[in-house]
Amino acid sequence: MAYDRRKIANSFYLPKHPFLRGIASLMDFTGSRRREIEKQILERSDADAMRADWEAVGASLWWSIGEYEDKLK
Repeated sequence: MAYDRRKIANSFYLPKHPFLRGIASLMDFTGSRRREIEKQILERSDADAMRADWEAVGASLWWSIGEYEDKLK
């Protein structure tokens, strides 16, 4: 299965304004912004893992259906 570059690029967290985010992280003494970003990354990685698992299941099903149809011929 070929890798989609867009999926790989979207799987990493890259802020739109890295300089402003850097300054904000310096001023975040309680760590609340960091925890929010970590939560977003973990939720996205969980969703990506579940999608990849179901894609693999679907590919296996299509393969097995093809094998079954080949045996019937």
